[in-house]
Amino acid sequence: MIRGILGCILAMAAGVAVAAGEEFKGSCAYGLSELGVDVRTDCSIRWANPKTGKVYCFGNEEVLGKFLKDPAASVQKAEQVYAKYFAK
Repeated sequence: MIRGILGCILAMAAGVAVAAGEEFKGSCAYGLSELGVDVRTDCSIRWANPKTGKVYCFGNEEVLGKFLKDPAASVQKAEQVYAKYFAK
């Protein structure tokens, strides 16, 4: 868990550019779903939902793996957090 948090924070600290066209404007989907934080990524680590075609970005491979343990629930939580706190 600490590595996942650090990965998302390091991506944010690096000042990465916002990815265009990805869900959550390129923010780390794990950061949203599990930590409730908006951490920007360069979206070099990504996952495309095979059911919807939507693309989600991640701060590192470790958090992607954690997110994919239950992708449906993770996506739902990330969408709820993003809509409530970060969507503009």
